[in-house]
Amino acid sequence: EVQIRSKVKPPNIATNKSMTHTMVSDSEATLKQGKISIKTPIAQGLLNKKVGDVVDIKVPRGDIKLHIDEITVGA
Repeated sequence: EVQIRSKVKPPNIATNKSMTHTMVSDSEATLKQGKISIKTPIAQGLLNKKVGDVVDIKVPRGDIKLHIDEITVGA
């Protein structure tokens, strides 16, 4: 299950692009290192989801659909 300090690999279903995001506190967030604040729309949409889940997330550019391929713990 995705929680703070989880590292998540959710490919975008529409574009098939995959990025790895680590869920961290606001003070630790660094986009260049793939660390996103737990308060961002993407992190909020991924919280408490499991491998295999598909989530629809509303972001400033519109809606994105992500498939959770992998979750690891520790950042």
